[in-house]
Amino acid sequence: MTTPPAAAAPLLAHLEEPPLPEHIQRALEGHDPIMRERFKNIYWGMQRREAAEKAAVAADPRPAPPRPDEKPKAQVIQFPQWSDERRAAMHAAFRSALFPALNFKEGRPFLKEKRLASVEGVAVIFTGEQFDQSDLDVFLELLNIAKETLLGVECSFSAYSLLKTLGRATGNKDHKWLHSVLIRLRSGTVDMTDHKIRYFGGLIEGGFKDEITKHYTISINPKWARFFKAGLWASLDNNQRRALGRNQTAKALHAYYSTHAAPGPHSYRKLAELVGLENSNKRDMKANIIKAHEELKRVGFLSDYEAGANTIKTTINHTPSQAQHVIGKVAKPRRPRLPKSTG
Repeated sequence: MTTPPAAAAPLLAHLEEPPLPEHIQRALEGHDPIMRERFKNIYWGMQRREAAEKAAVAADPRPAPPRPDEKPKAQVIQFPQWSDERRAAMHAAFRSALFPALNFKEGRPFLKEKRLASVEGVAVIFTGEQFDQSDLDVFLELLNIAKETLLGVECSFSAYSLLKTLGRATGNKDHKWLHSVLIRLRSGTVDMTDHKIRYFGGLIEGGFKDEITKHYTISINPKWARFFKAGLWASLDNNQRRALGRNQTAKALHAYYSTHAAPGPHSYRKLAELVGLENSNKRDMKANIIKAHEELKRVGFLSDYEAGANTIKTTINHTPSQAQHVIGKVAKPRRPRLPKSTG
């Protein structure tokens, strides 16, 4: 274990006893005592490491300024490195109806500048053939492959390996299905905004296919790296997602809830909008959502849920790595907005 510099000692000493900040305490409301203690230990561990790093930087001399004739180096943009057991995407993909829980038995509708349901702070306008959860499965795998490269750099994979990873058959019909998904992800145009960061374009840039080897080479548009750089992304447990099988509603809710530390009560109507359910029968819609929550509990994502008359409240089973990721995002409270000048 690396020993923090001596200059860090005063910074570290006062982090031992103080209570957690109010915004952290609010984020932990609803968790059981064991989970709260786990979050607390992770939070203070992160604070100690940050204090040690600041002290180390303060102890080092400032780097020499660049020479006037020195050309600035190109910025290297890289994906966050989530673990092999997880898959990740920007919040706007998980917190909206971009990938709805629908089964298109009579063909996919074509949407033109359609504003999709989303949470507050997120706006998604879509043009193209409507996506579904199977498209999200492919998109998540593409991002997982691309994370090993720099954004904008081409990445390669075989159709066979991707189909096997998705748990699908590898016949000619499945190869055609995969190609159609890639075309749909390329041709669909998203116009998404998440807290003042806006991107419009395709989810993938396109690529090449070797018709003999069935190998693909694609690239991801580096311009929406801003979502990842700003921390506006989340990861989900891929083993749990696979275990949900073809329950599209459960998979959509799993992705949505994975962006939360401790979800508050949600109305059935709001959840139905966010996962794209179009069933006009409120009783069937409510039964569908409750059944999906039972599936989330079965695969171990939820430790419990409370289904009320109009709302449903969930308790998530966070692993230590999930807890560290989530607590890191709420550790720094947002700056209060200053009142606008009236002069």
